[in-house]
Amino acid sequence: MQKKRIYLLFLLSFININFYSQNKKQYAKAKVSYGVKLHVDKNQEIYKIHEKYFPGMVTKGEAVSSEIDFSLVFNDSTSVFYLEKKLFSDNSAVSFAIISIGYFGRVKQLPNNYITENLQEDFGRFLVLRPYQKWELHEETKQIGNYICFKATTFHTTTNPKGKVFKNNFTAWYTPQLPYKFGPLGYGSLPGLIVELQGESATYGIKKIEFYKDGEKSKKNRMPRLRKKKLITEKEFEKLATKDEKRWRNKN
Repeated sequence: MQKKRIYLLFLLSFININFYSQNKKQYAKAKVSYGVKLHVDKNQEIYKIHEKYFPGMVTKGEAVSSEIDFSLVFNDSTSVFYLEKKLFSDNSAVSFAIISIGYFGRVKQLPNNYITENLQEDFGRFLVLRPYQKWELHEETKQIGNYICFKATTFHTTTNPKGKVFKNNFTAWYTPQLPYKFGPLGYGSLPGLIVELQGESATYGIKKIEFYKDGEKSKKNRMPRLRKKKLITEKEFEKLATKDEKRWRNKN
């Protein structure tokens, strides 16, 4: 057990060193702009909870979500997904929408895994190392703009403190015409760039793609860095989140 723990600490230290060394001089070859549309199922229990504590906020969040823009910058091996800073018509509604669609900070995608900034948690601010999703590839296609896109589906589960399991389904439309294994919010590792990502609470769609000149290294295409926070595994993060939710429920 002790040897296993020492090995895990060594592995995380190596990842930290490797991660930050890669983060020093990274330049993008392209920038993808994504729009997002929030859509909340009003039959779900979470909607009733929102309406109880924040009356009307769901409707406001759905309305202002069209103002939110995300960017994905990438080179051949790495990408960074982040929220564009701008002025909004209703900051409270936008904050609600951003949290509802599951964005808690920038996301860095690497060849074999991805790292998320989780900076809004009461129990601490972390970088979380996560494995890629397992996709089911389908033969179904559709045209999105100038691209022929193929369908892929996946899901992940969450468990509340009472032990109830919730299944969250996602559909991605990716195009091999852009052979980059990236996408919004850390979803990727497909045989092409994700042009559209449909979740149960939000849909992301590409608005524009800008390619930079070969070999360009300027402030314009420099890859953003993630915050220098403690790097933990997904399992460690979920344990902390579960404990924190139990504490919150006990107080309320």
